Amino acid sequence: MAAQTPQTTGDFTNKQFSEQEVANKVIEQYSEAHARTFYKYVMGGGGYDIHYGMFRTATDGVFESSKNTNAALLRLLDQTRPVTKDSVVLDLGSGHGGLSHEIAQTFGCKVISFNISPEQNQMNLDEAKRLGVGELISVRCGDFNDRANFPPSDLGEVTHVISCEVFCHAASKPNLLADVRKIVQPGAALVFTDIMGADGADEKALKDFTDRNATTAMARPSQYLDWLKAAGFCHVGFFDGSGHLLPYFSAMLDVCHKQGAAMVKDGVPQPYLDKWVASLTDRVAIQKDKAVFAWGLFSARAPGPLY
Repeated sequence: MAAQTPQTTGDFTNKQFSEQEVANKVIEQYSEAHARTFYKYVMGGGGYDIHYGMFRTATDGVFESSKNTNAALLRLLDQTRPVTKDSVVLDLGSGHGGLSHEIAQTFGCKVISFNISPEQNQMNLDEAKRLGVGELISVRCGDFNDRANFPPSDLGEVTHVISCEVFCHAASKPNLLADVRKIVQPGAALVFTDIMGADGADEKALKDFTDRNATTAMARPSQYLDWLKAAGFCHVGFFDGSGHLLPYFSAMLDVCHKQGAAMVKDGVPQPYLDKWVASLTDRVAIQKDKAVFAWGLFSARAPGPLY
């Protein structure tokens, strides 16, 4: 197979990947320099968060709304099981490390950033050092779709797991949740967000997402609730934040239009940007008309003591 150019890398049009293929496609989606630049603009707003946002005011953009999501996740993590300086939090699929940094800064506890991209992992470590929390954050480069090596057996006593917009890339979401259950100690908390199809939406309606993202089939909220229970978690809950998706998709598209020239100057190929603009335009329209995408915050605990 011929090597892909930046113009085609991350273009998954009319493809849906098998469980065996998806991990390599995740690396393709996020690890290229131009992709990291794109996501820092369009989802991070120049910061280190590449995930969906919650809107508190009409003037919030991708940066502010992403920070609102972080705040909500940290509150939920602490509410599900109190986070103390003795806690060990596994940030599963930590990306550039934005959430890991905030956990360390907020709670002063150890954070294990587990992530598939070496380039992102180095950005995480460099920023953690700059922020003064480098001693609290360790990075593990790994692939949670690698059944031979995940879950790792040497993580120690993990008391909390957090993940943000990552489980959509799992080859098998039920298997991943079962693996997470094996990692954590009794009573541990699991909190995560994910982009999903709305209950009742068919895969064809989600095409503009799967064309730009490495995934197998997208999950549904009701499926996650069932899978969490099947994996042995209890106290399972879900906050449906799907109403935040339309303004966030719109905010992403707005960044593409207003800062597209700056992105291209910073190394994002114009064809790559153009395909994203087309995809986001379709995504905004279908979410406005049919609300086929879902998003929200899940929480659960492993059976065991709260403290």
